[in-house]
Amino acid sequence: MSTILDKFRSNQSSVKEDKPEITSETNVCENPTCEESDVTAVKGSEVSECESNTETEPKVTSVPKEQPKRSTIRVCKMGSDHNFANMNNHDFAFNLLNMKVVMDGCGSGKHSEVGTRLFGQLFARKAKEYFDKGESICEENFIEVVNSIFEKMLELCNDISFIFQNYCFTILVCFETEDEFVVYSCGDGYIIKENEEGISFDRLDDGEYPCYYIYNFITDKSTLIEYKDGVNFKVTRFAKTDYFNVGVASDGLRYSENLLDVEKAKLMKFLHEGKGPQIEVLINRNNRKNEMFHDDISICF
Repeated sequence: MSTILDKFRSNQSSVKEDKPEITSETNVCENPTCEESDVTAVKGSEVSECESNTETEPKVTSVPKEQPKRSTIRVCKMGSDHNFANMNNHDFAFNLLNMKVVMDGCGSGKHSEVGTRLFGQLFARKAKEYFDKGESICEENFIEVVNSIFEKMLELCNDISFIFQNYCFTILVCFETEDEFVVYSCGDGYIIKENEEGISFDRLDDGEYPCYYIYNFITDKSTLIEYKDGVNFKVTRFAKTDYFNVGVASDGLRYSENLLDVEKAKLMKFLHEGKGPQIEVLINRNNRKNEMFHDDISICF
């Protein structure tokens, strides 16, 4: 038995001798809480030092990267009433550089989609002309541009019955500048706003007779029930310190109030996330099941 114990003690002694000896040249971090990121290599030396957590050097805090700006939503869907009547979509929507644009044709106009599309295409061509010159359509030249487009449209046809059937439509334009969003509106529609509290809608309502900009070019004022003295754009401003996104929509957006709560929540979520195709699917689904959106709906946000 003593022989076995002697052998065991001998083995234990040999294990202890195999442990590496710590010398003054060994690279050791004495701080047990020191992590790998705290170790800095000294240039020109093979020695690494572990910095203490109580180091007096200024601490560098990482700045979160700015989230990439999402793309602008552009939705333009036909309402169930126009689909049932086999009529065209009277709305038109597009975005150009610093602008979001929505136009909504007069419901009583037989072919008001002609006016919205013609105006939209001429407006886009005018924007390209400015861009090619290193300029842009902005608040300072917007009214001048609009007037020139209507004058060109009237060169095609200025017959009063043609005007009422084709050229009566709402114009909504949202400019984005460095400090604010500026909405120019002439006619019915909605302003869509988003801040830290969420998304909200401001309704633009002229009552029974919306103000259409074409009224300024009708010489025979006796044909007008309202706005014989002409119409002007309403200007609404939203500071970027209060809102981080603003857009516009046609008055077909009012039918979103009739959606089920779960569908309303999805609409707000898709607006926040910039998911235009999903909004189009939602509109199609609710029109197919319940004919929810009776009027054409356009969103540029």
